[in-house]
Amino acid sequence: MDLSPERALAELAAQHAGLRAIMDRCDELLGEVVAGRCGPTQLTREVERLRLAFDGHNKYEEQLLRPLLRQRDPFAAVRIERMIEDHVNEHRTVQQQLGSKDMNELRDVIETLRAHLDAEERYLLAPALLREHKAV
Repeated sequence: MDLSPERALAELAAQHAGLRAIMDRCDELLGEVVAGRCGPTQLTREVERLRLAFDGHNKYEEQLLRPLLRQRDPFAAVRIERMIEDHVNEHRTVQQQLGSKDMNELRDVIETLRAHLDAEERYLLAPALLREHKAV
């Protein structure tokens, strides 16, 4: 990994913030479409923007995840591989669900993505976890 763990985590946090901003805009547009105040074109564009941003984030994150986790626990290769496999599968599922044209499903997948980002930050990318490993 070329970046320090702290810089990698900072970049991932910035990407998460960007994704959340796009999700907020999607939520706003969903409300506008459901209320009949606008058509679906803007929403469709914003959801596509979210899909592209999420895809770029996933590619970046998936490159960094193994090295970050191995720094924490270099002896847990099998467990790390399983965690990454599960995590990547979650990424693929959310990416597919973002293609939904159903407003309720779209709202649900945006909430699922929010929960996914929260869980990443809490369990996989927390700076405290990296500090814990360094202290050992």
